[in-house]
Formats: sequence, structure tokens, C-alpha cells
Amino acid sequence: IFPSVNYEDPDYNVGIPVFSIHGNHDDPTGEHCLSAVDLLSVSNLINYFGKAQNVEDISISPILLQKGTTQLALYGLGSIRDERLVRMFRYEKVNFLRPKEE
Repeated sequence: IFPSVNYEDPDYNVGIPVFSIHGNHDDPTGEHCLSAVDLLSVSNLINYFGKAQNVEDISISPILLQKGTTQLALYGLGSIRDERLVRMFRYEKVNFLRPKEE
């Protein structure tokens, strides 16, 4: 919903940025596939990532963080039932996207 992380927004004072994925007790449900974590995200209180749009073929893209010369690619995947996730890995339906190299 937000195009960037909340700590880069000049209208918000974020001391410690929080990144979150949904767990097995707050997984997205309903017509619009929403969870409690979505509420925190639209309030710009947390940075919600790792929500799979298509549970039949998942592409996981990283959040890229940098401090000085140190770079970090942070991957996240919200809760998916073990049986489904094992089957998806077996049939190579989970893809980890790599950032472009500089």
C-alpha cells in the first residue's frame, strides 16, 4: 500500500523500523485477503512484506537495506500450511528473486 518503508517518510517519526510478515494465527482471509497486520501497515506503523499474492506460484522479492558499505537482502514469506509449502518447493513453485548486482 505504501510505496516505500515508513522510516523514510518525512511525515512520520520512526525510531526503530519494524518489518513484519503474517503468521499462522493472522493469515489473510476473506474477499480482499486481509489480516490484522494489514491494519498496522496501512496506519504506517509497521512495514508489512512477504504476503503471497498467488499461493500456487510464489515469487519472493527482498527488501534491500544498506548502512554504509554493508548491504542486506531481507526475504520474508508469510505463513503457508506446511503441506502446501512442501509441495510447492517439490514442484519448484517458490522463487527467490535476486537483487540486481551493482
